[in-house]
Amino acid sequence: MNKTITLVTTVAMQGAVDALTPEFSKVTGYGIAMAFGPPSACVDMMRQGMAADVVISTPDGISSLAKEGIADGASAKPVARMIMGLAVGLDDPKPDIGTAAGFKAALLATKSIIHADPATGSPSAAHFIKVLDRLGITGEMKKKTTTRAGVVATAVASGECHMAVQQLAELKLVPGVHVLGPFPDELQNIMPLTAAVHAKSAHADAAKTLIALLASPGARPVMENAGLLAAV
Repeated sequence: MNKTITLVTTVAMQGAVDALTPEFSKVTGYGIAMAFGPPSACVDMMRQGMAADVVISTPDGISSLAKEGIADGASAKPVARMIMGLAVGLDDPKPDIGTAAGFKAALLATKSIIHADPATGSPSAAHFIKVLDRLGITGEMKKKTTTRAGVVATAVASGECHMAVQQLAELKLVPGVHVLGPFPDELQNIMPLTAAVHAKSAHADAAKTLIALLASPGARPVMENAGLLAAV
């Protein structure tokens, strides 16, 4: 397929976009190329002049880009909400993390854990650090924690670490791990995502079609299967 639009987005959207690409391509004749970064990095990439057709970030990030004339504010639509989760190795114990007490016990019991590097602007890392402090186990966890950029569950799949914490949708992208599930409600962080057309997109009609597809009621089961919550 020769015609392609470029989508700049958090990795958490990859599974859903991949699943919806055939329908989008059938309607428009376009493929989708994706560039990834944490939501704040997606905004920075736009400010630095990256050529793109659609950008997905937080509502505040998209609003800022619209005010700066980089994104078309009239095209902006909520498309999904990210939630956080835990994953372990296939041969590791599978604890119940449905309550704060069970979640805390699972963290304390694991031999090693990995999460995103906070220096990358990762919202999952920032929230997890707050959760550890709230649970009072920051010190206990520090000595067995590794951080890095990117999709961290690959370190669990390879056997390097026993547990990974990140956006649930990012954990579900990695084969060879067992996703325990989302954080319990009282410790969860729900982050909405909004999409907008780049103000200088050369393929604005196709870009608007993609956003409409992502925001459509029909996309709800796709979002949920990918580890996201549908947009409210």
